[in-house]
Amino acid sequence: MYSFEKIISKLHNSINLTQDEACYVSQQMFTGELRENNIIEVLSLLNSKEIYPDELIGFARAMREISTKVEIDEKVIDCCGTGGDGSGTFNISTCAAFIAAACDIKVAKHGNKAITSKSGSADLLHDAGAKIDLNPTQVSECIKQVNFGFMFAPMHHQAMKNVAESRKKIAPNKTIFNMLGPITNPAQAKLQLIGVYDQKSMNLIADALVELGTERALILNSRDGMDEASIYTETDVIEIIGSKKTNYSIDPKKHNITCSNIDNIKTTDNKSSLDMVFSVINNEDSDAKEISLFNAALSVMLYKEISLDEAIKQCRDALNEYKVRDKFNQYIDFTNQV
Repeated sequence: MYSFEKIISKLHNSINLTQDEACYVSQQMFTGELRENNIIEVLSLLNSKEIYPDELIGFARAMREISTKVEIDEKVIDCCGTGGDGSGTFNISTCAAFIAAACDIKVAKHGNKAITSKSGSADLLHDAGAKIDLNPTQVSECIKQVNFGFMFAPMHHQAMKNVAESRKKIAPNKTIFNMLGPITNPAQAKLQLIGVYDQKSMNLIADALVELGTERALILNSRDGMDEASIYTETDVIEIIGSKKTNYSIDPKKHNITCSNIDNIKTTDNKSSLDMVFSVINNEDSDAKEISLFNAALSVMLYKEISLDEAIKQCRDALNEYKVRDKFNQYIDFTNQV
């Protein structure tokens, strides 16, 4: 019914794939049927043509079908970015996840090692001393006991090893897989905070999430180009509640979020992502603390259905009382004990 040759021909002619065609070609990648040069060709052609919602949904369907699930009967949220914004900032979403977890919400964080950045969430947690290769049962228990569980993508999407080298060869250019990670959460999180690297991708991911059954989500892109909520400028948002999408923007100044200079949150040879996370959980005043707190508050707002200002207060209190540092250490201890 489908063939790689027909699909490649469509892509060469800039014709969008159907959901089923996209699902088929991604299955061929995941099962190792396609050679590396074929995978690079598909991903590059999708980039040059621009990715269409049905293509993203088709890839997500294939990835969800083969993933190893984390079974949990509690409400969970995932907060992550697509990566690929080229900003060189520290790992804000991972730091924010621990602040949110310290505010009594359950975070099922899905992540990987760095591909288009210096430090992925997996790199950061590993460097902090955590064991990141927990099995699904252990992750589920970690979420229940600690409020935070990390799902290392290769443990849940083992077929991704068949595309890893192709992605590295295309990097630092982004691919459809940058957008797939946030929408293929192994715990099937129905609440999601997703930062994306450009305006076009916001609508693309929003359309995919609606069709894939997400209950509530915030898709973010800041006007300074970060795949996070910025403290330096306004951030554009698409909010999803069921099948309804609402567009608005968030101005950090209206929520008493302070900042100095965006260079203060960028990693350098002398200051790693982990150094900045440690400074935040130790409640040191900095731009890193403010931007982590701001992003955490959006997750808390979404999860608890409270105002952003109330969520910011809860996050600031958790930092002031060193609950975030305790949560971070509790997570590392738990992963090493199991």
